Amino acid sequence: MSYGEVHRFFLRTIASKGVLTFSNAQNILDQSYPEDKPSIEDLAKQINDTIRPFQQTIKIVNDEVTSEKNIVFLFLGFDDATKSQNMFSAQELEFFRTLIEEIMTTESRQISSQYALNLVNKLKVPKTDAQRLLRTWCRMHYLVEINTNYALGLRAIHEFQHYLRENMPDTINECCLCKEIVFRGYNCPLCGDAVHTRCLNMYLEAGPKWPCCKANFDTAQLETLNRESISETQLSTQLTTQHTTQKTNGTQHTTQQRNDSIEESIETSDDDFEQTLGTPIPGVSQRVSRKRKRMTRD
Repeated sequence: MSYGEVHRFFLRTIASKGVLTFSNAQNILDQSYPEDKPSIEDLAKQINDTIRPFQQTIKIVNDEVTSEKNIVFLFLGFDDATKSQNMFSAQELEFFRTLIEEIMTTESRQISSQYALNLVNKLKVPKTDAQRLLRTWCRMHYLVEINTNYALGLRAIHEFQHYLRENMPDTINECCLCKEIVFRGYNCPLCGDAVHTRCLNMYLEAGPKWPCCKANFDTAQLETLNRESISETQLSTQLTTQHTTQKTNGTQHTTQQRNDSIEESIETSDDDFEQTLGTPIPGVSQRVSRKRKRMTRD
């Protein structure tokens, strides 16, 4: 099939959503072009041949937790053309970069929503704007909200792998089975090696052993790790809030009180970030610079 209307339609659809499950993408194609029956894999290859010069690509990936197949629209470049996009200010991009690095320096690879908001204390981003940005980046699939925590979403996982390997080689964990970076998974409670959730589940089909050190595996160990992850993020939040409150002692309101009022002052409408079929979602990584000194926690 030569490049034509179907390809342009499929590209606009993926770009406008950022991420689509493979099954949803197939349903959209079947309903929109019932007679053509195009293959998603073939469409992706032809589209990528066309958009590669623009430092863009669409990629078929599996979710680390569910193993569900997804199609992701990615930006690969960082040049004068991509730097011209102005959806996010330099301070907002600094906030995003700090989020990524803080998430990846925790053992659970998640941070609490309160801790995420407190990160802007060192940046020139108002907390009301930070709340809006967090919602926006979740819609863009750069972040994902898990209960009250934030983890990296599918777009960040696949756009920032090179950035993380280049800037944080001593911090990232690679899966002991597939050797890819672990964004969702577990660190063995005995030897500390990391493993993807999906890789662990597949390995356990052959027997109840940890794949890294071959120690006996028990599902109770995962429950313990999950509880420890929750405790870790709660402790980080408490320490950060206490530190900020001490710094502002003598003022009318503490940081915690200001944080509690955020929900009342924020507009919860989605109007600030409409996703329409013909409007591609701007990327974040295209303007995140390289080789920066990582901020350290107090």
